[in-house]
Amino acid sequence: MDNTSSSLHSSIAKSELGDGNNLQAKLVELRKLAGFKTTRWNYSQNSVICTVEHKIENQCAGPWFLPSSPIALLHMGDKFSNIVWTMNPKELSTYREMNENDFVKALNHALNYGYGLHPQSNLLGNNGDIFSWFRRDLTFSANECFEVPPNVVKLVSGRMVFPLSLRLANNYASKRVILISDAAHTVHPLVGQGVNLGFGDAFALSRIISEGTAVGTDIGEVCILNFL
Repeated sequence: MDNTSSSLHSSIAKSELGDGNNLQAKLVELRKLAGFKTTRWNYSQNSVICTVEHKIENQCAGPWFLPSSPIALLHMGDKFSNIVWTMNPKELSTYREMNENDFVKALNHALNYGYGLHPQSNLLGNNGDIFSWFRRDLTFSANECFEVPPNVVKLVSGRMVFPLSLRLANNYASKRVILISDAAHTVHPLVGQGVNLGFGDAFALSRIISEGTAVGTDIGEVCILNFL
């Protein structure tokens, strides 16, 4: 929301939006306007993000580990998936300049021959396969399997590039303001840990709000929000 202003120190937080509308709440999440400081450093990597179409419906999701970086495939239903491919600067230069056909070929090669799990993997780790790296007390069903995704046939979006960095807010709460999810802690996209942290934040915040409301506490007070 462009040109948003906010008043955060009365009994109600008031925000004036760029279109002239006003919002009022006991608690808001506005990091920049509230003046929260952050600590940040770069990973010296970028993520190439795009949406792709498969030959058949895709029901497979997960990370594949390549020699220099991971690639994640997130199924969207039907024949479509999102790709998040982490690359170092040299790789980025190469794959950014590829035409679409060559990029699709490289993508299929990465998904089929990366260091991910394949259906023929021995899940019990008996023959020195990759599961021998894990602790022996982990158990797996003999009927479980890990799918290789169906081949990608084309891109259905442009290739977007995002630089990767870690950013942590020095504080998560002040009066009438709370930071959760990516506003509080931005991490590497590997295996979706960022969204898991966000879900945890949302669960903890909903509990605090519910408990505070039940006993008549002002949910915008810092002493309450610091329990997050």
